[in-house]
Amino acid sequence: MWNKRLFPFLLALIVLSACSVSAWQAPHYRDHPLTGRIWNVAEERFVSQAELIAALAPADFILLGETHDNPDHHLLQAEIVTAMANAGRRPIVAFEMFDMTQAEALAGQLKVAPKDSAGIAEAVGWAKSGWPDWQLYRPIADAALAAGLEIRAANMSRAKARGLAQSGLDGADPGLVGRLGLDVPLADTQQKNLRQEIGDAHCGYAPVEMIDAMAFAQFARDAHIAHEISSAAGDDGAILIAGAGHTRHDRAVPLHLRRKAPGRSIVSMAFLEVSDSEQFASAYAEPFGSPALPFDYVWFTPRVDIRDACERFEEQLKKMQEGKAAAKKEK
Repeated sequence: MWNKRLFPFLLALIVLSACSVSAWQAPHYRDHPLTGRIWNVAEERFVSQAELIAALAPADFILLGETHDNPDHHLLQAEIVTAMANAGRRPIVAFEMFDMTQAEALAGQLKVAPKDSAGIAEAVGWAKSGWPDWQLYRPIADAALAAGLEIRAANMSRAKARGLAQSGLDGADPGLVGRLGLDVPLADTQQKNLRQEIGDAHCGYAPVEMIDAMAFAQFARDAHIAHEISSAAGDDGAILIAGAGHTRHDRAVPLHLRRKAPGRSIVSMAFLEVSDSEQFASAYAEPFGSPALPFDYVWFTPRVDIRDACERFEEQLKKMQEGKAAAKKEK
């Protein structure tokens, strides 16, 4: 395990490595009063970048939650990876965006070209994955490879997640259920919160049975990610790159990590886009269905797109609803 006794001697180095963004990439609300500020949720106060890095440095698991298409989030994630390496840490860097079907190709590519972040995309078939352009994620990969850190796949395959959504707990493979702890469900309030989040994300187009299936699949994916990073992480732990929903400490990956790796320290943080209508950090808890933000830290950034999400994806959501109705008729 990383020698925490060295922490006082490394603190100065950590402070020098504190993150900064010289120029925001996302175009909207750069002048918002929260933009660039870091909120310590438990203490209900803003902290400096140096304080944040000092808090992250001793943690076994550092979970960095993002908005996938926001370039600022990836630049800040990359700088945190670099700061941890400069502090003497050697965690694995695990990506939600890589699943188990890509793990072998990823490892093979990094074995033959350990410094080539561009080659990763072609090796794993990124262009067909549905994720935003790989160029957004390259700064994180570059930071990890420059520091000699191992990049790992963390996510469950889409086929397995779909299978679990269809089968539910009763039809799931008993070995998988035991390995991931899927027979220990979320508390009722957490279940309700997860279903509400999925329903809101689908803007009312998802029927109840689909929401229930997707909620179980999401629960399983969080458990799988926790299993992968806790199993692969050595003494220096892991940094997880994932959507913010996976890093919330009340019911996502941190919950499963506490079950899988009791006694190891976890820090969850989210990079959140500011809203023109919300000027106070505490107000950003409401979209998460929580009385307080469900993270240890939140770093506020500009926003990529100011259009309403339901309007942006209305056609896609309608097609999903129509496809589900057609499939139901065929049965």
